[in-house]
Amino acid sequence: MNDPGGDLNRVWATPFYRSRTESERAHRLRDYILANEGESRRKLNSPQRAHPGVFESEFDFLDWPSPVTQQLKQFLIGHLAGVVRNATGLDEAAMARLRIQNHGWFHITRNGGYFQHHNHPMASWSLVYCVDPGDPEPPNEFEAGHLVFHDPRATASMYLDPANRQWTRDFSFDAVRMRAEAGEVLIFPSYVHHTVEPYRGDRPRISVAANFWFRVAA
Repeated sequence: MNDPGGDLNRVWATPFYRSRTESERAHRLRDYILANEGESRRKLNSPQRAHPGVFESEFDFLDWPSPVTQQLKQFLIGHLAGVVRNATGLDEAAMARLRIQNHGWFHITRNGGYFQHHNHPMASWSLVYCVDPGDPEPPNEFEAGHLVFHDPRATASMYLDPANRQWTRDFSFDAVRMRAEAGEVLIFPSYVHHTVEPYRGDRPRISVAANFWFRVAA
């Protein structure tokens, strides 16, 4: 077929940030999180029903006074600020007027644990920081605790034929499925639904998650 000309534009795009950072911070954080796995730290009224194999902390983790958590918070906000600046085009003066609020927590997932399909209401950006992906050689790839992100366009795949089934990644409606490495940071809009597949392994799978929302300083 002849090309009639014109531009193929990318509209309704979803910003998604992935950065592989050094793993030493994650290794130090692993011991700290495991030391704080206790009933006094457990989230008792989670908005998402957790599997028994998943320990979820209270949502104030990034506000704990420990130097470990405060250094992590500043590290994560640094990545988030770069994403916001690039996604919005705000200049340095406008960024300086923003005041960040957050919820932050950790998950410790043991053998059989998973997290159901959900998104994060009442926030603009969400983040996942991989502390420890767990055992490096799970029984099979579908028991490795993959994080799966789903297309927010609910009806995008309502009809499939050879002209749309093989769209390139930036147009595709296929889920994005990944197993993060220790120290990896993922940032995405809070409206994006995601799932954590079942994890099978002896070493705990550990991650930190956070929601962020902003206001402009008076």
